[in-house]
Amino acid sequence: MTLASPRFALRRAHCVLLGLLFACSAHAAAPLGVAVSDAIMQRYTPTIEAMGNYGWDHSNSVVLHGMEKIYGRTRDKAYLQYIQAFADQFINSDGSIKALHASMDGMHPGVLCLFLYQETGDKKYLQAAKTMRDMMLGTAAQPSTFMRTPHGGYWHKSEPRYKNVMTVDGLYMAYPFLVRYALVANEPALLDLAASQILMVSASSFDQRHKLAYHGWDWGKEQPWAHPITGNSSQFWSRASGWYSMMLADVLEYLPPTHPQYGKLLFLFQNLAQGIKTAQHVDGFWYDVLDVPTGAGNFPETSGSGMMVYALQKGVNLKLLDPAYAAVAQRGWQALQTKVSRYQDGGPQINSVAPGMGVQKDYEAYMAIRPVSVPVPQGKHHPHGYIGVLMAASVMEK
Repeated sequence: MTLASPRFALRRAHCVLLGLLFACSAHAAAPLGVAVSDAIMQRYTPTIEAMGNYGWDHSNSVVLHGMEKIYGRTRDKAYLQYIQAFADQFINSDGSIKALHASMDGMHPGVLCLFLYQETGDKKYLQAAKTMRDMMLGTAAQPSTFMRTPHGGYWHKSEPRYKNVMTVDGLYMAYPFLVRYALVANEPALLDLAASQILMVSASSFDQRHKLAYHGWDWGKEQPWAHPITGNSSQFWSRASGWYSMMLADVLEYLPPTHPQYGKLLFLFQNLAQGIKTAQHVDGFWYDVLDVPTGAGNFPETSGSGMMVYALQKGVNLKLLDPAYAAVAQRGWQALQTKVSRYQDGGPQINSVAPGMGVQKDYEAYMAIRPVSVPVPQGKHHPHGYIGVLMAASVMEK
């Protein structure tokens, strides 16, 4: 079934109707995850690439991964079609992929390859996943173009301005995909690689006192934001801990409990959950810089809040976290919904979103980047605004 099929046209009309229903009531006729997914299909046609021409990159795939989670709840084939249409723009029939780039951000679409292989059985998607794996790790015929630190950690992006920089964001982009691929392709060595890279970055970026993750770490301690002794960045950024928390939840879902590093990763996740709980503001949100919610200019940040809601609730569902964390997730979910309003097309608009950004020098630099709404008329589209709401909705809406 193609995007041009009558079924898809009918679904497009249904999206418009849902938007009108959303406009008529403070409570959408559809669950929020469905309303957001339908609005995305209505706004960005024929595929998510129309949002910003981001290409084969996390900026597109994180939104579609959120839609994938909603599809898992609804089994609505229109969502599968929409995700598949994007993938088919870039994946050739032999599983090769157009416009690959050597960065951790560019690895995230691999999760869509595995999803589509699972749902369709088409082996080109499994071959595409292998293409992603080979790009990062290299093969005998084609060495990896990914750059590494002297102690073996992957740079966040293989370009000079990211020299020796590793981020907790990058862990999310690559390792849930590689762990799942390892199981599908029966490559247990990839489990070892993923676990060792996660622990390597965590050893430098996870602060045991606050039980939160710093945004970035510089092996060479040369970046303007890097601490001259530790190499850490200075702030606990909301979305960084959001990515990190989702990464641990998703990796632990698939990593066999018998793996030698499973206990260490579970320890990290449980400690991070404590830090996230402590950092939650009385209003239910997590603020842009987590440990100083009352700091000058700080604001409730919806993308990171939604990610942490997802990670906590998923941790409870998987029995990785104490059931008491469900109440923390519920407070966050209730708060998150207060930042969803009606956009001019009748669908949901998500407010108080931190735009995409790299590691910043200090608190003032993070505060200089003010929150945005998604979408906005005549403005840049910020895909990160969608991901937190979709991921949270996938575990919180029954």
